[in-house]
Amino acid sequence: MRAKGDSMIGAGIFPKDILVIDRSISAIPGHVIVASLNGEFTLKRLSYQNGVPVLLPENPKYKPILISQEDDFQIFGVLTYHLHQHI
Repeated sequence: MRAKGDSMIGAGIFPKDILVIDRSISAIPGHVIVASLNGEFTLKRLSYQNGVPVLLPENPKYKPILISQEDDFQIFGVLTYHLHQHI
């Protein structure tokens, strides 16, 4: 996959970076994941608050996303590598 947006720049992930996603790894808190949220893919750090999933951006201009029971949420996979072009 390719990264879009700037919500994960604090983790060193920039727009157009190449992402290697492993769908066989079970996501745990702290992992950077690709999730499907209400029909759109997003890349965020996984956390939980009181047993409820929370998606954390790595850019202070974005707020955490608290997943509600009404959301269509599915973890697609775990980020294992990302490639960033330097030229």
